[in-house]
Amino acid sequence: MKKNRILFRADGNSKIGLGHIVRSLSLIEMLQTHFECFFLTRAPEDAIEKAITQYCSLVQLESDIKNELEELFSILNKDDIVVLDGYDFNSEYQKIIRSKINKLVMIDDKANHHYYADLIINHGGESLKQKYSKEGYTKVLAGFSYAVMRKEFLRAARSTRAVSKVDTVYICIGGSDPFNITVKALQACINSHFIKKVYVVTGSAYNNRTELLGQIEKGSADKNIIYAENINAEGIVQLISESEIAICSASSVAIEACSVRVGLLTGTVVDNQSEIHNQLLDAACCISLGDFKPASSVNIKTHLAQLCDVTVINNMIKNQTRAIDGFSGVRLLNEFKMLAAC
Repeated sequence: MKKNRILFRADGNSKIGLGHIVRSLSLIEMLQTHFECFFLTRAPEDAIEKAITQYCSLVQLESDIKNELEELFSILNKDDIVVLDGYDFNSEYQKIIRSKINKLVMIDDKANHHYYADLIINHGGESLKQKYSKEGYTKVLAGFSYAVMRKEFLRAARSTRAVSKVDTVYICIGGSDPFNITVKALQACINSHFIKKVYVVTGSAYNNRTELLGQIEKGSADKNIIYAENINAEGIVQLISESEIAICSASSVAIEACSVRVGLLTGTVVDNQSEIHNQLLDAACCISLGDFKPASSVNIKTHLAQLCDVTVINNMIKNQTRAIDGFSGVRLLNEFKMLAAC
């Protein structure tokens, strides 16, 4: 039986970050057993092209965002489902695309214009549903029950964990960390007496590697500091599972940390992280220092001290287990099956 087609449209690079690309690939991984998936993107870097083609067929767009609709019309079929993930797909773009296809899906974290999508996926809390200006047919899937995560994290979330000591920290502030929170977080760990080992993870878009390596060299006299770049999901799960505390931005990396079960210190780096941040706080899955940007290493160290208690972390892990159960992929697949059947 021929599979329905889903076409994913997202961009990403070392300048704007890789979040939209990674999120779309995670959703493809959830859906590809039942759908034929294609990825449409503009001028992918070699590493991105390699990552995409490991999951599905790649279509490289030649037009800029203002002129790409005509190019898309030569690719789309009327029975297709299209998934858009990015901030350039405004109301008019959505309306035109939807008129040419079967169903339209938006992965969105801003709720900042009118939406013509049949389905909107947002990791933020249930309260977000009221913020959307949308068509009557539009359905919003909000909250961690519909978290778009890679299979390694979904698998981890279906396991249980309890910690018996607290001396290892995992640091990841996203792939690019443009405000270099990573160095401040590492300084805080170096200055925290109870921490013995630190895993530091950055992505390909991180531009402060020289400063970070200098900080690692200084701190290595007192702490065991291990630096990893561009590691895969399996590697990330391994590092988090070997840690009792994670310092992460309130984004997909914080959701991933919660799925592996760890004492989480989080905060926002950009405005669109506030909904995930608030949901983590409301579910008691973390402690937070608010906005990471003005926070000093001393501020981070003070908050870290709240997580040196095994009981505090294990209670947090119980809350994470309730909030992120590892079955969001099943729920999302069922939603797409219903879309295709309509």
